[in-house]
Amino acid sequence: MEVGSQESGVRRRIHVASLLIAHCSALLLYSCGYQLAGTQTHIPGGVYSVSVGPFTNESREFGLDRTLRFAFEKEIFRRGILKVAENPASSEAILAGTIRTFTSYPVAFDTDDEAVRYEAELRIDVTLQRQSDGVILWKASGLEAIEEYSVVQALVVPSSSQFQRGTLDLDDLAKLTDIQLAETEKRLAIDRLVVTIVTDVHDRILDDF
Repeated sequence: MEVGSQESGVRRRIHVASLLIAHCSALLLYSCGYQLAGTQTHIPGGVYSVSVGPFTNESREFGLDRTLRFAFEKEIFRRGILKVAENPASSEAILAGTIRTFTSYPVAFDTDDEAVRYEAELRIDVTLQRQSDGVILWKASGLEAIEEYSVVQALVVPSSSQFQRGTLDLDDLAKLTDIQLAETEKRLAIDRLVVTIVTDVHDRILDDF
């Protein structure tokens, strides 16, 4: 046999071995339950439809329970793995919980000791309960998300991902008073907190099964 043929045969055997190793490694990872967060499609407890709410609001932020409930419905619908039941009585499970706290406090100050940047924190408990027998399919306590926001125009960065995800544009920003800016930025921070929480809950529910 020529040397060239021998080398070609060796390369083919190495290539096949490499493919087998890669395939076996993938099977091993799958069998051990390794998955990217949010990619699991197992339906928890055999349910296919859920209704959202109620969420008890123990915070002082009025309307936060409605905001959270709507965000959960939107996330479940967007992901398309579970179905949001229009009639709660016909759903197979109920996703509900409690808003434990929403706090907002200053974390940065100017030379006059005036607050210029705040940190907002949202903490909730969540349960997924099957309606047919009352079994708690999944629950989590003390889930939290944290966001920072500015209350003076000079510290708002239009190129930041936070600003880009919001509904303000540069023209709107220039027209706001400091008080209006503070309230607007707080509301946008709440929206980001809620998105973080509902995405995390959806991923955890599926990944835990």
